[in-house]
Amino acid sequence: MKKAILTLGMAVAVSSSFAQVVNSTKIHISEGALVSFGSEVVNNGEISNNGKVHLRGDLKNNASLISKGSVVIDGQGAQTISGTEKVEFSKVEINNDVNLQTPIKVNEEAVFQKGIVSSYNNSGVEFSADATHSGASDYSHVAAPVSKTGNGSFDFPVGDGASYRSFNASNLKGNTVEARYVANNPLDVNNTLDYNVEEISQTEYWVLKSSSDEAVNVNLKNGDGIAHIKNGVWVKDNNSLKGTKDGSIFTSGKSKDFVKEIGVWPNPTKGEFNLKLTGMRDTDKIMVDITNQDGRVIMKMNGSVKELRKAYTLPAGMVTTNLTVRVINGTEAMTQNLILNR
Repeated sequence: MKKAILTLGMAVAVSSSFAQVVNSTKIHISEGALVSFGSEVVNNGEISNNGKVHLRGDLKNNASLISKGSVVIDGQGAQTISGTEKVEFSKVEINNDVNLQTPIKVNEEAVFQKGIVSSYNNSGVEFSADATHSGASDYSHVAAPVSKTGNGSFDFPVGDGASYRSFNASNLKGNTVEARYVANNPLDVNNTLDYNVEEISQTEYWVLKSSSDEAVNVNLKNGDGIAHIKNGVWVKDNNSLKGTKDGSIFTSGKSKDFVKEIGVWPNPTKGEFNLKLTGMRDTDKIMVDITNQDGRVIMKMNGSVKELRKAYTLPAGMVTTNLTVRVINGTEAMTQNLILNR
């Protein structure tokens, strides 16, 4: 049995006054056609759009719906997109509040005019590799998960429905990265600050998930620095973090003005001295070596700051000489002269 195919052609405007439009066959909207659905659309068949469609009611998609044209969501009251299947839009314009109960995918562009895209079941907006967005503001953004697949960088159009709180993620490297915004106190998640963190926001945080463990660079749009949870504490080391599958949490943070320094005392010494290490985490891995005037290594130790911040004893056979104590922490090397006086 052949299925009927409804084709809506050039310069055709269709408006429905019925309570519901149910499609159980194929609907093809041709390039150049203008179609307006004024009531709920239930798709149990196949809808393909190459023209321009105005959705002014709810959409329930239980089958195939692919739009290579443009779709404008502009109903009078809040609209719902639901169903058992994902909805794909090439271009979509948001002109009304939309509640997602199934995900939507944007392949080219999302234009935010007015209205908030929200979700009660974590359905979100997915941006494909070449997709962009424009116009996001306090009045129009996504208060639900937003994911992006591709390379380069992307500004996530997220917020809480009242405030637009975007951030930029770069170094995506072809991965899929998902983000959402939470207008709650991040100290409720974890209230332990690292030694170099002076304060963090007490009103908001973001959650970043990734399909891989590749690090992503994150920058807030207002230029604030980033603090994120690492090894059970809020740290502020750089703006690079791993968006794990469970989600990395970050917020704005201010660092303390710590300077990494080393010191030795007593100096001169008769053979025993203490090593001071400041401006470093106790858990930082460092290397300590002591060399003589000829550059020969007399002593060399590897370990954590906590382990190597201690008293040292120079070899008993050494005579009076000038020594150099060097501490390497990551890419930084710090030196201190030490005089052995025997």
